[in-house]
Amino acid sequence: MIILSAELAAMLAGEFGLTRQEQAFLVRARRSLNRLERRHYFQFLRPKEKMFKSYLARQVNLLPAEERQKWLDLTLDSMLEKGGDPDLVDCLIMDIIGPLHVFHHLRRRSEERGVRLKAMTSFGGLSMVLYLVVIIAAVVLYFIARY
Repeated sequence: MIILSAELAAMLAGEFGLTRQEQAFLVRARRSLNRLERRHYFQFLRPKEKMFKSYLARQVNLLPAEERQKWLDLTLDSMLEKGGDPDLVDCLIMDIIGPLHVFHHLRRRSEERGVRLKAMTSFGGLSMVLYLVVIIAAVVLYFIARY
């Protein structure tokens, strides 16, 4: 199911004149890039991300609702194959569809299929509780220090 990522990376490479190396970066997870590859990504690809998103958003908005759902399904399948870790194209699609919406469906689908997600993949549940506890503790400590 990584076919969607490869197709979208090829489409973006053709539209924006990306090199083969940059196209290869798009189908890899950000965590899997080494130091030099990350430097190249942040120097050359990251500034173009806004253009990529607007181009893909136009493509998605032209599609009927069934095709949009198909893009979501293919993105979820691609992420499940990698244990929930999105590649750069999946991240672009998630930003267009909505990250919380995608992670909600990802968690549900992983439970249905019995696929175990990698750590730090899910944005729900325990992660949200930890964020709230840290924020509340910071506010309480601020008011204690103030008085």
